Amino acid sequence: MAIVRFFCFCLFAFLFVSPVLSDDDHSERREQLESAIPEGIRLLEAKEFESFLKGFVPPADLKKITEETSLAEFAKTFGQRKAPRLLEILTEIKDENPVFGKNETEATYTLKKEIGGKKSLTFVMIDKYWYIRN
Repeated sequence: MAIVRFFCFCLFAFLFVSPVLSDDDHSERREQLESAIPEGIRLLEAKEFESFLKGFVPPADLKKITEETSLAEFAKTFGQRKAPRLLEILTEIKDENPVFGKNETEATYTLKKEIGGKKSLTFVMIDKYWYIRN
């Protein structure tokens, strides 16, 4: 009986006391391209455009954009116009190897076919995270 109580207590503690994961808790997934690309795909498929933009647009660019428009409005426009094409691109490159630039802080993927006028996609590392460079 004591084991059952202990098990119930542990289950309760896990379910109700453990913190809920926020978007920021997934940031470590952007430290490696091998996990950043699937994370980007996950966010786009889930239509979590604000989270995607916060995680994949370089911080200086996002700051500049959100000085002119709200993040919500930018995310709405992004979701309608660019997200489907970017999802297609990320899905195509997820198992490919990039060409790294100097110091391995830039990685370019060449697309097999042009998608929406794009022939390649480049990621840049800023601090310890990978971001998409336009």
